[in-house]
Amino acid sequence: MFKILYLGLYLLLCGNCIGDYPDGDPKWQLPCSSLYPRVFTSYTPRGNLSSGTYTTQPQLNGMYHCVAACCMKPTCNVALMHNGTCYHVQCESSKICLPLYRKDLANENPPSMVLVKPVEEDEIWNDLLDQINDDTGGFLMDGTEGDHNLFGGLNEISCFTQANCLEHEVCLKPGDKPDVGVCQCSIGYKRNIAGLCTLEEDLELGVTPQMKAQNIKDTGTSVKPPVKRLLVSAVSKEVRLPENEVTLSAYTVPAEQENEHYNYAWSLLSQPDGHSGIMTDQNRMTVKLSNLSEGLYTFKVTVNGSNAYGEAYANVSVLPPKRINQPPIAIISPASQVVKLPNTGAVLDGSSSKDDDRVISYHWELQRGPIGYHPNLVDTPTLQLDKLIPGNYTFKLTVEDSNHITNSTSANITVLKVIDYPPSANAGQDIIIYLPQNTLTLNGNLSTDDHGIASWEWTKSPSDQNKAVDMQNTRTPYLQLSNLEEGMYTFVLKVTDNSEQSSTAEVHVFVKPPTNKPPTADAGENITIALPETKTVLDGRKSKDDIKIVSYHWEQMSGPNTAEFSAVNESLTNVTKLTKGDYEFKLTVIDDNGNKDSDTVNVKVTQNKNAPPKANAGGDQVVVAPISALIINGSKSTDDLRISQWAWSRDSSSLAIGTIIQNSDKSPVLMLTDIVPGRYVFRLKVVDDQGLSNEDTVSVIVKPDPQLLYLVELTLNIGGNMLTVSQKDSLVLKLQMLLRDEASIVVRNLREEPHTGRAVLIFYVEKKGGKAPMRGPEVVKRLKEKLRQDSGLLQLSVANIDTAVCQNNCSGHGVCDQETRLCMCEAFWMQNLIQKYFGNGDSNCDWSILYVIIALLSLVVCWVGLIWGLICLCQRICTGKRHSLRAKKKPPRYSLLQPEPGDESSSFSAHKMVLSESDTDSDDVLFEHRKTKNSSQVRNGKSRNGFIKVGSRVKT
Repeated sequence: MFKILYLGLYLLLCGNCIGDYPDGDPKWQLPCSSLYPRVFTSYTPRGNLSSGTYTTQPQLNGMYHCVAACCMKPTCNVALMHNGTCYHVQCESSKICLPLYRKDLANENPPSMVLVKPVEEDEIWNDLLDQINDDTGGFLMDGTEGDHNLFGGLNEISCFTQANCLEHEVCLKPGDKPDVGVCQCSIGYKRNIAGLCTLEEDLELGVTPQMKAQNIKDTGTSVKPPVKRLLVSAVSKEVRLPENEVTLSAYTVPAEQENEHYNYAWSLLSQPDGHSGIMTDQNRMTVKLSNLSEGLYTFKVTVNGSNAYGEAYANVSVLPPKRINQPPIAIISPASQVVKLPNTGAVLDGSSSKDDDRVISYHWELQRGPIGYHPNLVDTPTLQLDKLIPGNYTFKLTVEDSNHITNSTSANITVLKVIDYPPSANAGQDIIIYLPQNTLTLNGNLSTDDHGIASWEWTKSPSDQNKAVDMQNTRTPYLQLSNLEEGMYTFVLKVTDNSEQSSTAEVHVFVKPPTNKPPTADAGENITIALPETKTVLDGRKSKDDIKIVSYHWEQMSGPNTAEFSAVNESLTNVTKLTKGDYEFKLTVIDDNGNKDSDTVNVKVTQNKNAPPKANAGGDQVVVAPISALIINGSKSTDDLRISQWAWSRDSSSLAIGTIIQNSDKSPVLMLTDIVPGRYVFRLKVVDDQGLSNEDTVSVIVKPDPQLLYLVELTLNIGGNMLTVSQKDSLVLKLQMLLRDEASIVVRNLREEPHTGRAVLIFYVEKKGGKAPMRGPEVVKRLKEKLRQDSGLLQLSVANIDTAVCQNNCSGHGVCDQETRLCMCEAFWMQNLIQKYFGNGDSNCDWSILYVIIALLSLVVCWVGLIWGLICLCQRICTGKRHSLRAKKKPPRYSLLQPEPGDESSSFSAHKMVLSESDTDSDDVLFEHRKTKNSSQVRNGKSRNGFIKVGSRVKT
């Protein structure tokens, strides 16, 4: 009724126009004077989103309603259905809304469009529809083959006259169809994403026609199009593995002429992950592709000629190989059964049917049955039957897999009438329960006898003896079951009358898995072993799950020590390093639904006889300095029970230097610090609880640091507690720059100076090219020279630069003190003071003490001789001056005369005095004479005072 009213309203508004449109299976007609009765499948408006204004109509379902609603709108020109959504398009022009075939959208759900009414009052759509009718002989309903022929291929628009084409397009008509042509872009133009022809240069630069029109308007200039445009096409291909080779060919319009040659270049734009394909002849018209992988490849081909260019794209789809399907296997449980009246129900289970992929359908049929029985069979995995009548039944089950391959099997049911003679056992109808429900009560009170039943007995079927279940009240009509597991159980009820006549009946219990049934963990039976055996095997392979167990995990819950597992995430694992006592281990299993279950197993370790321990010091080692600590591992020592004592001792031949830390000499692992190069020998003694012991010796050779002579220590005037990582990295980078690009800095250590706390950077310089490192003294010399020129190059103040070990040979006559870096000279040798204080300042032992003493004595003698000579020279000069004075005045000569008698000075007659030159200071000796009362004159050579000077002597 609603559709009739809707159609009547539509007829009133839209007029009369005839066209067939699919709306599901039936065909319908819409009369509308302006409606074009044509559905274009895999087509969109020529201008795409720029064709006009798109309006979504989510309330409209199907092309019928979409077109009808568009017909009633004066602004709707095209009705478009895409991905189940209706769109109404108000076109800018009739030409830009012409259908454009979209091969890339020709998939399982292609778009469809209907030309409802044109924009302009012209005949372009009428010409198009007339040509469709002429070419196809009527209206096309699928819009596939006819559309493709009409529009000339991918992304091309049919035309009848030049007026049908847009600006910059020409209508080209082939020879076989002179009335129908194709709108192609003019030379130098290329169709953009909007379906409009644009200059190639503008398309590559992103210049739109509006921008170009504005530019022409502003500047009055235009761009000259290229001389020649090549139309290139390449056909996409599809292959299926194991075929992995294909060829792609490019075709050009116009083709190559005799006087010209085109250059082809194929390139890969996209490829599947893990691509390993090979491209051959990629510079030819036909490219060969091989070793392709599953997925989609996208290629681009560019063709260049003499003042000509063109390009095209092609896809290669590599499909996976077809799977070889295995037919399903139909299984019915139970295959045969007997039902005794008054029971009228039975269960047939086909859920155990198998397939290599999956079973998609189950179909039950009654092949044979008594007359008058009309079952209502439901196609489910498990079939429940009721209202059975006496007779024989055969039911057929047909299963179908995902490849629509079928398989069948059948099951028999026998329904028996009640017999009057012996008792009739009736165990009840078959029952289905679902875990986690695992309890059930079976009712056998429907069993009958003409004289009454004397006893009841419930048992499991012999085929179910291995299935676990707890049975209670087995001597009553009501059997209570608990702890049922997944599967099918068969229980047998035996009834006996007073005449010892008996009868049996079976009932089937189907225990189905739950949605999330937890697995069942089984850690195995308890284990007992005796020392010296210290290992055993834990087996959890009996754990079960309805689908799959994805995780096993073993852990120790208790025990005298910690045992070791060979693998904790396996169903089967070895446990080692067991000792005397009781252990408990736990197994946890998890299925693929995340459900888990746990079980424990006990391991008891006994000791029949004590065995001595076996010491293992770890084996000899060779290590290379520097090492912060020497670690010797003796934990691999073993005992059948337990090692109670560990004792490490140093061998007499071992180096004595080295500090044992943290009392590790009483533990399995010995640790030493302050290690020096040499040979260390330690002895390990292990003792068990019963006092038995064993010893082992280990030797460790510490080799000197191979980089020791290349190490350089850079001491900074900054505390180690203040130096940051960024400062350290910047310092290393600046050192690298000072040493140029010929080497790289390798930082060995960063420490604090013991006494001052200043940061010390220890490094060596590695030459590039794998050469030997630079010698430490050379690095120190170069850095000192750089810092001597500018001390601020490193930004951080440098206190000292020196080699890590003193490499001064002390001139071959001494040794260098590592702490002070001063030479300790041998006997009779000393430091060259001149070089020390006036040279480079390096300590040395250049001077021999003997030579220095001789040199000093020689120097003293020279100085004394020089001074004596100067003194003598001065005396000569002074003596010469006095002699020159005596020559001018003749010195007097005196002699001592005898006094006359009666002279007062007679008292001196008995004495004579002689004065020589040595007794006086000079020849000019003056004597003070006494004056006598009567001055006497010199007579006969005598003076009055009684003195006579003769020469330089004075006589009295």
